[in-house]
Amino acid sequence: MNVPLRLAAFVMVLVVAFGGAALAGGAINGDNAGVAGPSTSASHGDGEAHGSDHGAPAAKTSASGADAHAAGGHEEGSDDVGGLAVAEGGLQLVVRDTTLAADERVPFAFQVTGEDGRALRDGFELEHDRELHLIVVRRDTDNYQHVHPRRDRDGTWRVDLDLSQPGVYRAFADFKVGGEKRTLGIDLFVAGEFAPRALPQPATRDSVDGLDVEMKAPGLKAGRETTLTFAVSRDGQPFEGLEPYLGAKGHLVALREGDLAYLHVHPIEGGGEHEHSDGSASTETHANETAFAATFPTAGRYRVFLEFQTGGEVRRVSYTVKVPR
Repeated sequence: MNVPLRLAAFVMVLVVAFGGAALAGGAINGDNAGVAGPSTSASHGDGEAHGSDHGAPAAKTSASGADAHAAGGHEEGSDDVGGLAVAEGGLQLVVRDTTLAADERVPFAFQVTGEDGRALRDGFELEHDRELHLIVVRRDTDNYQHVHPRRDRDGTWRVDLDLSQPGVYRAFADFKVGGEKRTLGIDLFVAGEFAPRALPQPATRDSVDGLDVEMKAPGLKAGRETTLTFAVSRDGQPFEGLEPYLGAKGHLVALREGDLAYLHVHPIEGGGEHEHSDGSASTETHANETAFAATFPTAGRYRVFLEFQTGGEVRRVSYTVKVPR
């Protein structure tokens, strides 16, 4: 083969090689572009970049190990559910150590950080007479605590917890900032021999310290607001010694079986018609009653914890509620 022919053949080889490389590069770049967009603008799976609403990275506002819709409170019929995410709306619940020792009095500290990663030192609004409510419950709902931590000047909240029963716990920080109510949740691990207990069977009555408390929830149905009325009696007679507790005659927390979704409930002190323990209905609660409005987002079983105060002491009763479709 003469020199001109050899040069022409060499040029053809170079053209083919560079052309193939260009086609391969275009294919690779195209694949990357198709992945990068959704990962940053639709991390919640609902077509909305929740993190960008507050100038925070998407990773800070997505749930860890939970369905993104439920974590953000966007699941159908669950707008009033929280506690499934450790971060939401640019805020994050930060716990330095989630593995704790089993003891009756365990120091527990945490922070609520903002979009800049710094602890919020102020801005917490009073909700039920407190800036923040901390609910800690073992995942089988056997050990339940409602405490009110103290906030240091650097934004660290501190409180002692009773973790004498080993197991996995869920901690809920319930607070209000910037007019928005938030409930952030995180798991805590307490080492030791753990025997989970089955959820108690549904019931409408519970007792504490000689007081009987009957719960009524007429018209209970998934996705519909329901009034839960609790009537306190002693020896079969209405007990009218209820005292104000956290700005009302009681405080109620409801948790969904399975994922422990935290329901936001609202005390009713009048204005909403509800059924009383004697079967009558009115817009006012009787002296021995406390009532709440709640929406159970899905059918299934829920654990309900009621706290009320008498004689200067806070008492608690609990119920398993089965919600129909």
